[in-house]
Amino acid sequence: MIIIKRSIQLVGVLFLLTGCGGGSGTEALRSKEPASAPALPASEVANAVVDGPLSATEAYRLLEQGTFGAQLDEIWTAAEEGPESWINRQMLMPATFLSDGLRKANSDRWNEYVNVWWRHAIQADDQLRQRVAFALSQILVVSAHGGLSEEQFGLANYYDILLKNAFGNYRDLLEEITLNPVMGEYLSMKGNRKPDTEENIRPDENYARELLQLFSIGQVLLNSDGSVQVDAGGVPLPAYDQDTIEEFARVFTGWHFANAEDFRWPKKKDYMSPMVAWPDYHDSGPKTLLYGATLPAGQSAQADLDGALDNIFYHPNVAPFISRQLIQRLITSNPSPGYVRDVAAVFNQNAAGERGALGSVIKAIFMHREARQGHLEYPDTFGKLKEPLLRVTQLWRAFEPDTIHYDFNYGWVGNELGQSPLNSPSVFNFFRPDFSQPGDIRNQGMVSPEFEILDESSIITATNRLLANTLWSHNYKNDADATRITIDISREMVLEVDAELLLDHLDLLLLGGNMSSELRSETLQLMNQRDYNGGASQRVVEAIFLIASSPDAAVQR
Repeated sequence: MIIIKRSIQLVGVLFLLTGCGGGSGTEALRSKEPASAPALPASEVANAVVDGPLSATEAYRLLEQGTFGAQLDEIWTAAEEGPESWINRQMLMPATFLSDGLRKANSDRWNEYVNVWWRHAIQADDQLRQRVAFALSQILVVSAHGGLSEEQFGLANYYDILLKNAFGNYRDLLEEITLNPVMGEYLSMKGNRKPDTEENIRPDENYARELLQLFSIGQVLLNSDGSVQVDAGGVPLPAYDQDTIEEFARVFTGWHFANAEDFRWPKKKDYMSPMVAWPDYHDSGPKTLLYGATLPAGQSAQADLDGALDNIFYHPNVAPFISRQLIQRLITSNPSPGYVRDVAAVFNQNAAGERGALGSVIKAIFMHREARQGHLEYPDTFGKLKEPLLRVTQLWRAFEPDTIHYDFNYGWVGNELGQSPLNSPSVFNFFRPDFSQPGDIRNQGMVSPEFEILDESSIITATNRLLANTLWSHNYKNDADATRITIDISREMVLEVDAELLLDHLDLLLLGGNMSSELRSETLQLMNQRDYNGGASQRVVEAIFLIASSPDAAVQR
């Protein structure tokens, strides 16, 4: 964490210097009923902590990792419940689906699904599910940048798959995204045809490649702790080759819109229902998959798809590959090998003997000793840079706006924050899980994914956004601009008469009690020495802005 903060400061210094006929199972895919909470007790997880009451600082850390931002009442609730009890309660909450919110909003307006996503991130009760779904959306990527910006309900429906399966089974999730028409459009599986030498047609390899490389096993063989397997010369061992991609591409042929009237040039386009198979366009020849497994000739498109997804799902890479990325998105950029190994073991088999049970995996991630105590055991390296999007949601959740206006437009977020839900520039997400910031981080062999979108420009725009959301948008009552979202500082105004008490409060609410002595001193000096034309409220919001825009607030510990 110290290295991360130092690297943030260095980027700031640089700024100053330089200025991807239906088969069986499709009815199940149409259901939006979330999976039930897992039975896995945390005591079964290797190196798990014991459930029990938490300090306010420990509760804040749990909420910082598992929600879109800590709120004061929830800090005290989580502190009383303990981590496992809080997780269990969250997992039992009804899912807040994006498409349901979109139906209630102005769905004809461009980008409205993004607006609804923000409202749910700030106000939904099922915060753990929402945060896990967002993490999954950065692994199983689709993007409106792929020509899908007009398909708002289709994009929302795809995100609902992630919400529904956040605590479900990863094999089920793989099948749902594979047959989802938004994914089919984005990574060109929809309309993929069997080979035809007369028309010089070869199956499209796009989805097969990204399914292997990004959604399941990765490019190289892994040990159970996520480390790379190498040959005698130290060269990483490949997990598959081009021939494997071509064989999987043949598997994913013959699928199209559920309501398509023509396979090649359909006029009907159903982006909500799972794709269905057209037998005449499916390659029914034998196929050789991972580890030499074969699919026999003459199978249906659904049977081939089932066999191929099972072949991938049972590959030993899946558990460490997916577990490590979930840890990175939720807890820390550089988990220890032991942390990855312990979580991967739960992915491979939970208490009920189930493989790929994401609810069990998520509980293992949060209840592991490293998640709860890593800041003490690895003080120099534990934690992660906060995604800019999270810095804004955390600010708004901390000060709980009374209303999230349905006519407010979040179209600015992609430009100002460098990320927006389901809007990554490519299938590789906004940043890669193996990106390493040059300097101290790279020199020590660590990675820092979020640093890939941290530069001089993003520092300016993110800081300006925090400025706009504090100094310019607190208890705003101007009817002429009623759509502005305002932070509520009524609670903080009561504390304003005692600067030390106010700072203690803001320290817990925004930093989990981890405010540095330097930041506290600077904030006190600002509050005591400035002549505030705006009165006491200006003193409060300037203190909030200084804290929220500081390096202390830019890292998740």
